[in-house]
Amino acid sequence: MFEPGRRSFGLKLLLVCALAALMSLPAFAVFGLIYERTNRAQQVVSEVGATFGGEQAFSGPMLAAPYKASRTVSGPDGKPTVEIENGWYLVFPATGSGEGDVAVDVRQRGSLFKVRTYRAGVNFTAAFDLTGEPSAAPEGAAVDWTRAALLIGVTDPRGAQKAEVRVNGGEPQRLEPGSSFREISAVLQSTGQGGLQWLKLDAGDVARPGARLSVSAALVFTGVESVTLSAFAKETQLSLKGNWPHVAYSGAFPSLIEQSPAGGFSRRWSIPFVARGLDGAGVAQSTPISVNLAVSARLLDPANPYKAVERSLKYALMFIGLIFLAFFVLETLSAKRVHPAQYVLIGLAQVVFYLLLLSLAERIGFDLAFLIAAGATVALISSYAGNVFESRSRGLAALAAFSALYGLIYLLMRLEDFALLAGSIAGFGAIAAVMYFTRRISWYDGGLGAGAAGAPMPQAPGNSAPRAPS
Repeated sequence: MFEPGRRSFGLKLLLVCALAALMSLPAFAVFGLIYERTNRAQQVVSEVGATFGGEQAFSGPMLAAPYKASRTVSGPDGKPTVEIENGWYLVFPATGSGEGDVAVDVRQRGSLFKVRTYRAGVNFTAAFDLTGEPSAAPEGAAVDWTRAALLIGVTDPRGAQKAEVRVNGGEPQRLEPGSSFREISAVLQSTGQGGLQWLKLDAGDVARPGARLSVSAALVFTGVESVTLSAFAKETQLSLKGNWPHVAYSGAFPSLIEQSPAGGFSRRWSIPFVARGLDGAGVAQSTPISVNLAVSARLLDPANPYKAVERSLKYALMFIGLIFLAFFVLETLSAKRVHPAQYVLIGLAQVVFYLLLLSLAERIGFDLAFLIAAGATVALISSYAGNVFESRSRGLAALAAFSALYGLIYLLMRLEDFALLAGSIAGFGAIAAVMYFTRRISWYDGGLGAGAAGAPMPQAPGNSAPRAPS
């Protein structure tokens, strides 16, 4: 049954399918290399971020003043006792705006990894109205306005190059570290940012009930990869622009779409009080500062090879299977038989293709790397097919089929949103083609059925003429 020339094509097809599944396992192992490379790239971002300040997020001015409240409660023995509550009373601006202008520069670490660093100029304006304050303080609380401070939140103060504030149009004053306000927590959850650190300016001489304050802040910070602004006022206008064209926006609010300049980006957000969903004043213990109230612009790498190679690997089983099926069809139409070991060699060539693609894309860009890796692989397996079947026409047919398949791989990696649809259609078409070309195969004896081109006609009963070998 397994002698050359008498092997069942049905069993051979099952064997080819099993080999395709087995040979896809080494291809999926390339995922481990991509994971390792991606982690290394992220480590480089962290290393550069330690110098440039990391992914920066900014929260505009707010007022914080300490308060003390005392209340009488029943103690464990039933006797009344006095509890003292200390905390921070927070007041947000009635209106505010934040503008970020990002100048991007790409820095390279080693010969492979690139990091998008930037120098961002961030300007805030805010109008405070303290009429009726402290309106949200605990009952019996006394707010010490003489110790009030203006706070501005940043992710990493190490990136600071300039941090100044003007109050009521006065002279610019430098912000100072606000480590004493550490208990006032702020997390930008909607954009994946961690806690903010505070920069402060003493405001005890201007902050008092009934006062109106106008505040403007000018910040210059360095950072990497992304910049985030929070909706810090009851009514907030935010905008981000820069000189990098490849940007992904995220955050809690829809943006106002506008035309971006050539080679750059520009986006605006208008956040009304009702959308902000946060009171204009309150105590720090119960006021979630800036939680889910931020917008962000992430600087993307359009030449990132890892995403494209990873996308192609998701279809590795299908493409190795299609290559094997193409060889199987050529085998059924030829007098030559392909040994399973030869299918294994073809599968290994496919695996090496992914390694070539990954290693070349890191250095010369994905498009050129794909052209080189796919061209070399197609030439190799096509010439191999021509030699195995001892037919130049079979080699040319293999060249056409494999070129189309690798063109499909490239198409799937570029389509993204339509990759699954295109892959499904391609897989269906390939199976239909195999069914068409093998429709005359006699699966039990490994030959062509009656009526097929080149197949012997069935003998009449009693005719002793030998049957042509399959």
